[in-house]
Amino acid sequence: MIRGLYSSALGMLASQAQSGIIADNIANVRTPGYKEEIGINNAFPSVLIERMGGDPASDSTPIGGMGTGVSVDSVALTNVQGALQTTGVKTDLALTSPGYFVVQTPGGERYTRDGHFQLDSNGVLQTSDGYALLGQKGPIGPLSPDFSVSTDGTILDKGQIVDRLRVVQIPTNELQREGQSLYSSTQPVQASGVGGGAVQIVQGSVEASNVDISGQMVQMITVMKAYEANQKVIQTEDGMLDKAVNEVGKI
Repeated sequence: MIRGLYSSALGMLASQAQSGIIADNIANVRTPGYKEEIGINNAFPSVLIERMGGDPASDSTPIGGMGTGVSVDSVALTNVQGALQTTGVKTDLALTSPGYFVVQTPGGERYTRDGHFQLDSNGVLQTSDGYALLGQKGPIGPLSPDFSVSTDGTILDKGQIVDRLRVVQIPTNELQREGQSLYSSTQPVQASGVGGGAVQIVQGSVEASNVDISGQMVQMITVMKAYEANQKVIQTEDGMLDKAVNEVGKI
């Protein structure tokens, strides 16, 4: 019975963690470039249990393994393309191909698919947080308000090629989220990034979040039902323990 209490309690904690991930997804449903996250449950290792005093030649007798519950082991990104939203703003850029924009932060280079950029007072392209967007030559600018970006990432201003956007491909299992739609990489990222015809960029648009709100609501209901089921198991186990201690013990 005690084992059931522990397993059910761990199940409730896992459900609570899952509901937090789902709530975070729902909160970022309107964040450009946000990628839906999925919590991955993992079972704790089974432990060998033994019956004491069963074998005269031994102090204990193995009777099998026992699972000790589950936990949310990791969080995975669903790297599905979000819908394209046309804004008509020249500083908005959307990636319609795999990869990530590269921005410069005080902590080093970071990666994002949030293409909602803006020009600062010096004409440098930057994120809404003030991080400079990087091209092959470094921060991009100064630019005039009439600059253009071709589908391969080439930036032209007043008829001259200024730079070319850096777009890198990083496996989703190597990405670590920082903030809403900013990521760092757990492994070194090649400086060359993505080249040739692999990059496809649309100016005047942004990539929307890929969160499916109806799917998140279904997941939330499933998680809540699992939580309630584990809660009822704990209540049942508690009732059985109460009878075992207060009633059976009297016999």
